[in-house]
Amino acid sequence: MSKLLEKLERASEGRAQPLGFGAGSSREKTLPVVVLASATLDHAHLLAAAADGGADALLIIAEQPNSDKALAQLRKAKPAIPWGVRFGSLAREDMAKLIDMGCDFVVFHPERASASVLTEDRIGKVLDIDPSLSDNLVKAAARLSVDAVLLSPVGGARTPLTVRQLMELERLAAGAGKYVLAALPSSLPVEDIEALWSIGVRGVVVDLTAVDPGVRLAQVREAISKLPARKKKPKDKLAARLPSLSGLSAGRPPGEEEDEPEEEP
Repeated sequence: MSKLLEKLERASEGRAQPLGFGAGSSREKTLPVVVLASATLDHAHLLAAAADGGADALLIIAEQPNSDKALAQLRKAKPAIPWGVRFGSLAREDMAKLIDMGCDFVVFHPERASASVLTEDRIGKVLDIDPSLSDNLVKAAARLSVDAVLLSPVGGARTPLTVRQLMELERLAAGAGKYVLAALPSSLPVEDIEALWSIGVRGVVVDLTAVDPGVRLAQVREAISKLPARKKKPKDKLAARLPSLSGLSAGRPPGEEEDEPEEEP
């Protein structure tokens, strides 16, 4: 299983990460949102330092899947955290090559990836979707063999997020029915992470190329650590809720259930 997906699963379920060995080992608190550090191959030095800055995974962005030399340099560096790539186009033969290099996941756009990539199960698959997709196509993603979706910035990454932009992102998250990642442009205030988390986002992709990467990663992780605990819903409010026709809550992947209501004294 992809290590990134394992991290998303722990974040979604709130499971702690064990430290050390044996039954008596302590457990580290798992943050509710996974942090991916993103940069282009031209800024590979930023990715090399991202793990020290608190990133959970690395995302390398390249236009074409023929940058073997640069990717080989990253493999030689042996990152301590999972890493993946996002190419301008993607074919199944590219994925086989990446798997041999230790790549943990791939991000691809539906219009620029061969359908055969969906049949490769040895690597995590993240589908890049944007607000231009119709509701029918967004819901079709729920039936595809992909593990997560990446929500692209809405409205050219204007900041801060507006309610309308959040509504657009919620539509994508609710319809896809997968683990949800969201791009976090360098200009987006970290305060908006709570709004993204509230619609089901469980991973953010932090662009390191336009800001001080150490400062940005620290700000993002601090904002995530301050997210409120999920509140249990009173019974008297549950009666007024209508059941979801799709059976999926907004942005909640299969297996992540709502909290049980508190028992009345």
